[in-house]
Amino acid sequence: MFEIFQNFSIQHDAYELTASDKVLLESYKIHSDSDNYTFNSSSKKFDKDSIKPFNPNNYSQEDWVKLGFSERQAEVIIKYKGIVGGEFTSKEQIKKCYVIDEEKYKELEPFLLLPEKSTSTFETKYPENKIAYTNFNPNDLPQQGWERIGFTPKQAEVIMKYKQIVGGKFTSKEQIKKCFVISDDKYAEMSRYILLPEHTKQEEKQEKRQLSKTINYVKFNPNNYSENDWQNIGFSSKQAESILKYKKILGGQFKSKEQLKKCYMISDEKYNEMQAYIDLPESVESKSEKTKVEEKSIAQVDIKGKFNPNNLNVEDWVKLGFTEKQANTILNFKRSLGGKFKDANTLKKSYAISEEKFKELEPHLIFE
Repeated sequence: MFEIFQNFSIQHDAYELTASDKVLLESYKIHSDSDNYTFNSSSKKFDKDSIKPFNPNNYSQEDWVKLGFSERQAEVIIKYKGIVGGEFTSKEQIKKCYVIDEEKYKELEPFLLLPEKSTSTFETKYPENKIAYTNFNPNDLPQQGWERIGFTPKQAEVIMKYKQIVGGKFTSKEQIKKCFVISDDKYAEMSRYILLPEHTKQEEKQEKRQLSKTINYVKFNPNNYSENDWQNIGFSSKQAESILKYKKILGGQFKSKEQLKKCYMISDEKYNEMQAYIDLPESVESKSEKTKVEEKSIAQVDIKGKFNPNNLNVEDWVKLGFTEKQANTILNFKRSLGGKFKDANTLKKSYAISEEKFKELEPHLIFE
């Protein structure tokens, strides 16, 4: 009875979109169903040797452009920071920004002056508080309601803004799951109490519409498809338009099947139907098997004596069996640590050094 009284007595705040939220709305809607929020980075190049460790919270739009992003992508990064509370709290948050793809993130990651994961999530703030859930409709919860089930005030505020962004009302559990301040663990914990369907009727209708028409496919490159071409293979005019907008945000080109699959206008069933006819590599990283082997292989070498990894240059690492790219990655990682590997465990954290290769090097390592 007390909780019922409290719910009715608390004034429900009227959440209005800020100017930046409204600008972000259109692009966010296109990407809201993407699992990883990762899109292709700009093709602009930057001097990797000139980059220094930095706190992304101090970076302006111009600073992100200097790192190789387009002005549009830099603008989205700044707005994304505002949406997550005005401050990046972890590398994990940066990685989820949908205009920073996996390859670009790997370039920047060694230089980010942030912890791997945030220490301010509900898991660390409320580690011992077990929530006694009852069935609830998330559309009925005010900000205080989200706080009562374990979210911080800042996280609860983001959820309320997110509800406005998706149309002012949650229509499915899937939408709740996509909110970037709700972790997978938290969602799994409260999912069965949420009084919403798993998917929206619109999503179900979309899938049925895309699969109802029998298409005689031919091999095609989606980068060459116009709005009419997309309609000819089963999409509505609005869906075709959204696919083209999605391509534009990716930089005007789909580079892989993986990128196309992430477009929320294309259901998994529809993608599987046309996947064999798409004339694109499987993923952005896809290369010839020969190239993959050359990049991933680290040659076995006969190491004699002890050595201090802090004294090695690119050529020295290459002599130890690494590729030039891997050697540069190791040196960039060392630079991000302040120019020195403290011990073997620190060196081991460089993602260019495999577990097997580290075991080969470890007996020969000295740190003075």
